[in-house]
Amino acid sequence: MAFPASTGENRLLSKSYKRSLLIGLILLAAGFYALSLRPTLKHIKGETMGTTYSITYVSTPFSHSADRVKKQVDTLLEAINDSMSTYREDSELMQFNRAEIGKPFKASGELVDLVERSLVVSRMSDGAYDVTVGPLVNLWGFGPSDASRQASQSKKESSGSDDKKAPEFVQWMINNYPAELPSDEEIAAAQAKVGYQAVIADTRNDKLTRTKDVFVDLSSIAKGYGVDKVAYLLKSEGINSYLVEIGGEVIVGDSKPDGSPWKLGIRGPAMTGSNPALIVELENRAMATSGDYLNYFEVDGQKYSHTINPRTGHPEMGRLAEVAVIEDNASEADALATLFMVLGDKEGLKLANREGIAAYFTYHTEKGFEAVSSDAFKPYLPEQN
Repeated sequence: MAFPASTGENRLLSKSYKRSLLIGLILLAAGFYALSLRPTLKHIKGETMGTTYSITYVSTPFSHSADRVKKQVDTLLEAINDSMSTYREDSELMQFNRAEIGKPFKASGELVDLVERSLVVSRMSDGAYDVTVGPLVNLWGFGPSDASRQASQSKKESSGSDDKKAPEFVQWMINNYPAELPSDEEIAAAQAKVGYQAVIADTRNDKLTRTKDVFVDLSSIAKGYGVDKVAYLLKSEGINSYLVEIGGEVIVGDSKPDGSPWKLGIRGPAMTGSNPALIVELENRAMATSGDYLNYFEVDGQKYSHTINPRTGHPEMGRLAEVAVIEDNASEADALATLFMVLGDKEGLKLANREGIAAYFTYHTEKGFEAVSSDAFKPYLPEQN
């Protein structure tokens, strides 16, 4: 026989039910909150320096929105262009290039620092890498000469584009390849205006000086510098896991949310599909590549690459097809990749092993392409991971 519950018992049951319900709701809310804290991958893309950039970063609820991060990145990259572009007549670098010979030019600390970094690579390589190679680059049709500017503007006008970003982007992408190869006299005249020794970077006082009429062009290191600065920006916003790429120069931060490293593909000169020639796994490292297939023209069946050897005044036409360099920062990797394209695989490999640089060289052979890596690069090869 069942007896009805007393009033006191009903109260106890009611309190127990409410307590259980409250605990359940708290646990449910905690579960949803935990899910909301799970890191997610955010993606940002844009244009800069005549090429594109892409950023992937690990976001949490405490991170800024992707739109805000993109605005910060675009503002930063625009400032770098204003300072270091040779395609903007009023840039800080172009003002220095027009400054009085022998007179110290007051510059930003960032510009002085980057010029000094380039000079370090020049000294290490006895001038095989030289940011004053601009006159030769222009002569061979790969630089921001007046003719290139006029050709770029003509293309823009003929397209009828009103996009304010188009002129600079077009100028960066279009080259005024020569109808005829430069003469020996023209090459000698341009070479006389080349020499990194004529540039002095005073990092203590933020001043730059030209001791003769040379033209400084930082395009071989500027994209890497931009990558480094974007990475620094992300870190300052509390974003430590990221992949930043500008025109093929890359830096990555901490591992991805699942604990795995970032995987980067080395394109390879013979790449025909989407599969890269080599995949490396990196954390808190940078990688830059350079190749003879990326920017060139042909005359009478001979290919002339955009990589100009300052010591000969001619485009480098050795057997080296591509080089990839892994370093702590993208600026140095960018400059070293250009240097190794000038040196070639044999001389470049010797320098890389001497200086402990991680470099991967792909070169032409009669049977196709072969590759060789420096000692410092071998730990990154798949079979040794």
